[in-house]
Amino acid sequence: MDKIKLIAFDLDGTLFNDKKEVTPETLRTLEHAAESGIEIVPATGRFWNAIPENVKAMKFIRYMISLNGAEVFDIKEMKSLSSFTIPIERAETMCRVFDELPVIYDFVAGGQGYMKREHYNRIPETMIGEWQVKVMTDMRRPVDDIYGTLREQKGVQKMQIYTLDKTLRENLLKSLPHVFPNVLFTSSVPNNIEINDTKANKGDGLQFLAGYLGIPLESTLAFGDGLNDISMIKAAGIGAAMSNAVDELKESADYIVPDCNNDGVAEGIKRFCFGQY
Repeated sequence: MDKIKLIAFDLDGTLFNDKKEVTPETLRTLEHAAESGIEIVPATGRFWNAIPENVKAMKFIRYMISLNGAEVFDIKEMKSLSSFTIPIERAETMCRVFDELPVIYDFVAGGQGYMKREHYNRIPETMIGEWQVKVMTDMRRPVDDIYGTLREQKGVQKMQIYTLDKTLRENLLKSLPHVFPNVLFTSSVPNNIEINDTKANKGDGLQFLAGYLGIPLESTLAFGDGLNDISMIKAAGIGAAMSNAVDELKESADYIVPDCNNDGVAEGIKRFCFGQY
């Protein structure tokens, strides 16, 4: 096994337990890995301003794969290293289709989330738990003219659809890629569909960052739990699925580690970086 030089991990359902905490054991393990010279890289659907403070407080983190790979970000320099966006015309066409569906939606551009005001007001009835309501209300700006706001942007980094209707969500995940074949549809939580440029995925983000840092992909370790983690798990030298991961991710993984409530990331790092198991 090549020595691991970069560890990438999703946040919700992977690094975080169900209480949205990073346990002391996981934090100690990450610190140990960083002290050993390993790059520690969050790989998330969130953008930098939406990263929780318990992750921002980890001073050993310099790089992040954000917005499902739409951006690779240098935290120290506060600059984008790579960026892939959905053209405005295409995003506008999708918004008009979404307007005909019983869903709410948003888009992220320039590191800011935007949402129709009437959709913003429906956040509490469409989200899963208080944590998601808080993230959405804090990190989305309600606007009266979503199309006017959209046309002011240079490109869209990410779009999301939200619904608590499980059947509708599953049907949309199957049907929308046929309607819009030039974008990528994934999901990270049970009530959303995430939309990015086809080149914006965590796997390509990991490959770019590893190349930028001169690290062979064989020397990378990645952890995830959702559909939007599959490309990263496949790209990494070692791809580890959490026990709480969706079945599709488990099928793509090299290993399955304990779930997010039982320090799965910490155990995986100990096993694959330090040979403790």
